[in-house]
Amino acid sequence: MGHIFFISDSKDTDLGELAGWTLYWMLSHDISPDTAIYSCQGMEQGSKALETPLSQGESPALIVFDHGKTPTKESIAFGRRLRDTIPESWIIELVANDYPLPAKTEDAFFMRKPIRKNDWEDVLNHIFIEAGSPQWSNATTPLNH
Repeated sequence: MGHIFFISDSKDTDLGELAGWTLYWMLSHDISPDTAIYSCQGMEQGSKALETPLSQGESPALIVFDHGKTPTKESIAFGRRLRDTIPESWIIELVANDYPLPAKTEDAFFMRKPIRKNDWEDVLNHIFIEAGSPQWSNATTPLNH
């Protein structure tokens, strides 16, 4: 299984709680303890952190990108670039509750904030146990093998 990246749009957003829920869920479900979890403050730091595994041909298992309080042109483009560049990875974009979702989202996974722990655990169960890879991906091996 690949690594997990939590990327926020700004330095003001903290995804530590979501990362903690993810780690606890993985440990309680015996999911690959050798997976690294990265927390990146800002899109630039997130891009730099993703460079190494991608250059080595290792796609992340999951990327969580928080658009912050209000998505910007830059954050929308960053989310699109992630989906276009790494279709074999699960990419979850967190958006404000009042943000209008795009009409065409078959290659995107959006979650409205605030995120509740039970909802997040349901998503993790779907990603790592039920589905294995995004439906739009060409990957054939489930992520937990």
